[in-house]
Amino acid sequence: MSESNRLKKQLEAAELEINYLKRRISQMEKRLLRQEKLDDMNRHQTKWAMQQLEQARKLAEQASQAKTDFLATMSHEIRTPLNIVLGMGELLANTGLDQNQSQYLQSLRFSGEHLLKLINDILEFSRIESGSVEVLQAPFDIKELLTGVEAMGTHLALEKGVKFSLDYDQSAEINRLGDYRKIKQVLINLVGNAVKYTDSGLVRLSAESSGADDPEEISFIISDTGIGIPDDKQALIFERFTQIEQGDVQEKGGVGLGLAISKRLVVAMGGQIQIDSEVGRGSVFTVQLSLPFADRAPLPSADSLEVGSTGPILSPLKLLVVDDIYLNFEVIKNYLKDLPVNVSYAENGRQAQKLFLDDTYDVILMDLRMPVMGGVEAVTHIRKLEQRLGVEPTPIIAMTAHAFIEQEKTYLNSGFDEVLIKPFSRQDLLITLKRHSNQAPAGPAQTGDSSEPQAADKETMLTPLIPQVLDSIAADIKTIQKALHDNDHQTLEKTSHALKGLAGFYGFNRLANLLELLEESTSKREHRTARALVVAIGSHVEELRRGEGSPVNDVAN
Repeated sequence: MSESNRLKKQLEAAELEINYLKRRISQMEKRLLRQEKLDDMNRHQTKWAMQQLEQARKLAEQASQAKTDFLATMSHEIRTPLNIVLGMGELLANTGLDQNQSQYLQSLRFSGEHLLKLINDILEFSRIESGSVEVLQAPFDIKELLTGVEAMGTHLALEKGVKFSLDYDQSAEINRLGDYRKIKQVLINLVGNAVKYTDSGLVRLSAESSGADDPEEISFIISDTGIGIPDDKQALIFERFTQIEQGDVQEKGGVGLGLAISKRLVVAMGGQIQIDSEVGRGSVFTVQLSLPFADRAPLPSADSLEVGSTGPILSPLKLLVVDDIYLNFEVIKNYLKDLPVNVSYAENGRQAQKLFLDDTYDVILMDLRMPVMGGVEAVTHIRKLEQRLGVEPTPIIAMTAHAFIEQEKTYLNSGFDEVLIKPFSRQDLLITLKRHSNQAPAGPAQTGDSSEPQAADKETMLTPLIPQVLDSIAADIKTIQKALHDNDHQTLEKTSHALKGLAGFYGFNRLANLLELLEESTSKREHRTARALVVAIGSHVEELRRGEGSPVNDVAN
């Protein structure tokens, strides 16, 4: 082969190699460009996904907050009138009633308390389901906890004609760290459930340590000799709205939330709950919780306070009650009747501030939701005044129908010393006042009550209430009129809302409807309608006052 042919073939081979390399380079450039486009798409998709996740998170938070707000509103709207219903029922029970009246009142109070328990269970379960459960760790006395549950269990057992017993080992003598209120709620639910399904025999509550294996673990055991639970039902009883269907159980009542709430609270506290049951022989519920040893003594609780024959022994107190609903003040005032307590009244936080500057008080009871100035704003101002004046802080107790512990912490952080949940009984009120009394006990108060109070007490206590209600409403109408003139929509809406509930409770249905329309038109900023409604409401209230305030004549059209 000639040299020229050989070089020609080498050139052809080189050209082929160059063309191949060009194609490879082109392919690589295209692949790189495609990868860059894919990376851009991936970055775009990732950014979009993150935006969607963030939006979903915000929507979930808004939904959770909306649910919390709804539960808080329902708690307030339902429990506030219940406070007056149960409070007046308790006061009425101490008046001269004949046998039929006593029986009617007993049925009324039982139904009110049953309604309150159902409301509490539903609200508590809804709160737990939404994930709004916070477990507190504070020192507490197990023995005191058990004796408190024993008092309730003994009372329920006596009503059923069964026996109740309590036993515990030395582990109950040692203070522990845990959520006292949640543990007590679980034990009360389980003991109440045991008594409910036991018609004869014994219900027992016991507590014991696991010993050397885990000295911090405590087992609370609730056993009964009741109807028992079939094997195929035992896995279901901790589900919501579930009750066993056996014999006459359908007559026991309830909504089937007690055990569901108990299990969820136990799990939230890091424990476990077990059941061992046999039909016709009874059931045993075991709650196991890890409760570390406390390095300090617990604070005094309600169960550790000194009590007399009519409740905790109070020393003389000067008390200020702040509540926009005057009937709540009437309940408190009558709860403290014939006790060494001087009671003053303010209808909102602004009035409370003025009275605080003009006088000194041992304790202040402060409602939270009030027109003009609410409780949280008022307590903030009072605490600032105390700092400027250089005086010791006055115990201020929040009164609220918002029963969630997370809300209680918010109120305590705002400056309140304690939270008193509505509806509260006379005993609850006295225990709370006792806890915040800085003076030494002055001995049992001289009540002067006989074993059979006169019927005149009833008239003195309840007859004046309707005229006082109308006077209070008339005063608040002036607040509404001023708020309308000043374009103060917030005060107008809040005052209308508060008056609506009060009017409805006392049977002033037309007035309640007018106030509801005013509240709605204010929220929608329908000023012309609001002005017309305020005029109509003012005229109607004056008609009611001239007619002596009989709700019978106030029927909604």
